[in-house]
Amino acid sequence: MTYLVGTDVGTMGTKSILVDPEGRVLATAFEEYGVLTPQQGWAEQWPDVWVQATFNTIKRVVEGSGVDPGDVAGVCISSLYGGSGIPCDREMKPLRPCIIWADRRATRECRWVEEHVGVDTLFEVTGNVVDPYYGYTKMLWIKRHEPGVWGRIHRFMTPNAYCIHKLTGVESIDLSSAGNYGGIFDIHRRTWSEEMMEELGIPRSLFPEEVFSSEEVVEETTAESSRWTGLRPGTPVCAGGIDAPMSALAGGAILDGDLASMLGTSMCNGFISHRPRLSPRLVNFPYVVNGRRYLYSFTGVVTAGYCVRWFRDELGKLEQALAADLDEDAYHLLDLEAERVPPGSDGLVFLPHMVVGERAPYWDEHLRGAFLGLSVFHTRPHLFRAVLEGVAYAMRYSIEAAREAGLPVNRATLVDGGARSRLWRQIIADVTGLEMDYIPDAAGAPLGDALLAGLGSGVIKDHRVIEKWIGEKVRMIPDPERKRIYDGYYELYKKSLEANREVFKKLGGIAGG
Repeated sequence: MTYLVGTDVGTMGTKSILVDPEGRVLATAFEEYGVLTPQQGWAEQWPDVWVQATFNTIKRVVEGSGVDPGDVAGVCISSLYGGSGIPCDREMKPLRPCIIWADRRATRECRWVEEHVGVDTLFEVTGNVVDPYYGYTKMLWIKRHEPGVWGRIHRFMTPNAYCIHKLTGVESIDLSSAGNYGGIFDIHRRTWSEEMMEELGIPRSLFPEEVFSSEEVVEETTAESSRWTGLRPGTPVCAGGIDAPMSALAGGAILDGDLASMLGTSMCNGFISHRPRLSPRLVNFPYVVNGRRYLYSFTGVVTAGYCVRWFRDELGKLEQALAADLDEDAYHLLDLEAERVPPGSDGLVFLPHMVVGERAPYWDEHLRGAFLGLSVFHTRPHLFRAVLEGVAYAMRYSIEAAREAGLPVNRATLVDGGARSRLWRQIIADVTGLEMDYIPDAAGAPLGDALLAGLGSGVIKDHRVIEKWIGEKVRMIPDPERKRIYDGYYELYKKSLEANREVFKKLGGIAGG
């Protein structure tokens, strides 16, 4: 029998799985790490922790499964959106930490691009706009603020490509990662835009020559990397891609009009389109399946799941203590309390934007989080339910932006950790008015990686087999009465965004962030 390994290098940790050709997960391994935040609004990571976690988790699933390493047919690696990418010298050594997706420092660089290149010009070529989220703006920050680093850069490497290089010795980049850099990739021709690179002052030579489809084999593992991973030398390694579309694939999103909402630390609402439907309100790049034809367009919230974690850590000390005593999950205990609170949290609206600035569809560098309508009547369960509802309002806002761009929403699936909450799934269904599917015990992005490893190695012949791999989904049906109540609160959410725009901008000026 042949087996497949899928690895996802995430923001807070790396997960690997080993599956058989039927998609059964035989072994799982996870290794956690953190993010460097040297200043407010900054987010960086050294890539060595990613490489070490990749090696360690692959080795643990190979050894833990008990399979013969010679029976592993292929490996595929996805990763967090690496923002600027890792600036490497000619020996492929990192020159500084990678400025990752959550980093918002490149605001002045964005204004320069708007003045010297123009948003419309950029969008016409790349299908994307100007914001500190995009990797090309972070590259310009390095060029402006760290000229000593800039002058020594040989390559910008994405997190997954850097790990692949450590496995194979070969440089690579996949279509989804290249597209997600933003302003230097031609979304129509599916290749680098030398025109935009010249306008921006970002040399073409800083990027790998060939752009791979996600399922394509980059190269095989070396004897040296095999010692660290337990894989057989010569095991094919596929190009992989960004974690959000890989997670969407793992949720079965393959048809035109499929929506997969990744409810993790951040929220990515990914819309699959089999033909171009581009909007400046969306982030647009090639999908990890049929990337030369299909598009993945997403909107989201930087701190969706992070808001819930923040509440647990800062305001849920009691539930954490009870969870330890009862061998229970603190989030589940918080859910049980919030279930007794009526829809709308008795007049409390939460804005789930808890870092300064927000990406698509908001594109607002000053947006912040807030509780609106707070009174002495409200309790901690009110606040917790309002947090869950606030993320649901943001999801509806994102879905409306996609529909305005002409994107259909035919099937909707919730994936990743936050979707384990039945209460949250029901709130999302009620707020959006959409039937929401959920996959119990979902393996997440690594399952999408494993599927692509199967396609690249020839073990799997058709990506549609993912439907069989994930099995039956649990469906949440929206309740019409709760939907009616939430319609009113959603309108307040939208008005609150607009009404507080100047407040947040001035607050940032006073607070220095």
